[in-house]
Amino acid sequence: MHFHTPHACDGCGADLDDVPVERTEVRQVTDVPTPVSTTTEHRAESKRCACGTITKGAFPTEARGHASYGPRIRATALYLLCRQHLPFERTKEAMADLLGVSVSTGFLDSVYSEGADELTEFLTAVLDQLRATDVVYMDETSDRLGKGSVWFHVACTELLTLLHADRTRGPNGIEATGLLPDFSGVAVHDRLGWYFDYDQPTHAACGAHLLRNLASVGVSFDQTEWTSAMAALLLEMKAAAATARANGKKKLPKKVLAGHLGLYDTIVEQALTANPTPIGRKRDSIEVEGYNLALAFRTRKDAICRFATDLRVDFTNNQAERDLRMVKIHKKVSTSFRALEGAERLATVRSYVATAIKHGLDPLEVLVRLFRDDAWIPQRT
Repeated sequence: MHFHTPHACDGCGADLDDVPVERTEVRQVTDVPTPVSTTTEHRAESKRCACGTITKGAFPTEARGHASYGPRIRATALYLLCRQHLPFERTKEAMADLLGVSVSTGFLDSVYSEGADELTEFLTAVLDQLRATDVVYMDETSDRLGKGSVWFHVACTELLTLLHADRTRGPNGIEATGLLPDFSGVAVHDRLGWYFDYDQPTHAACGAHLLRNLASVGVSFDQTEWTSAMAALLLEMKAAAATARANGKKKLPKKVLAGHLGLYDTIVEQALTANPTPIGRKRDSIEVEGYNLALAFRTRKDAICRFATDLRVDFTNNQAERDLRMVKIHKKVSTSFRALEGAERLATVRSYVATAIKHGLDPLEVLVRLFRDDAWIPQRT
């Protein structure tokens, strides 16, 4: 605490040292001390027993060699790489500028791989918990891998994140995440056709994607009558579901739900009527998009209306989209991956960090635990 006392009057210049304080104005400044790295020397002593056996004391896990960096330096490096998506050279600069620690890009690469390798038990625990969950949100998005692409697949809830990087967007990539095809809960996704090939889960389609599809077809292809009506109905059903949840209800009233679903069928018929089969020719690309959307509303009614028939299910797939947002950031900041292994370890470490953040934990501190051979594992709720 510092006191700033005037010694002379600003008006007449009179001495104020013996004048009592009339009032005090308080301002607070928050700052951090200049970081200084410290070195702790560890000595393992050996003793000879009367039986002749020589026993040596054990070094702590962070004492990896004659000289090594400790858990916090390693955790900070991994934090900058996987949480802030800094390239290796910029991470090297940041470590020197912020911490005064000189590291090599080879050290950073080894830290990244070591962190990912230590998370096998964590990944198993998260996958087991997702398998036992009622509703899981799934999505996929691409990043650059050399001159090609790599796909990040996610399965998540409000408390869990499981990411997987794969060369394919299709079934091989989806199944490699580990949840499908055996998951028996509700799978919420963006209506990608491959998801519907799995019969075990119950499917739910993302309402936000549908609203964007309706807006596109309505404006671009002059089908505003049915698309506007369907969008309005979906939003009305969303509001009804939210109100029911807020009131502690597990279902919408039967009459209310029946009314919504009946109107849904009516609008679907209008949609199909607005997209008739052309005579003597095939549909062009514009007609195909409008017809396919109308057909989807007819054939995927159960999945599209799941948020209203099962109040455990959200209207959107935003949870999965939020968990994949880091891929978009990585594209902008770190350009591309050189090898698939780089994408795989990002997916692994981000699963760990994202899940920890959802549980209200400090991401840097859980990374410190990781390098102390004490990886955090979420408890089943």
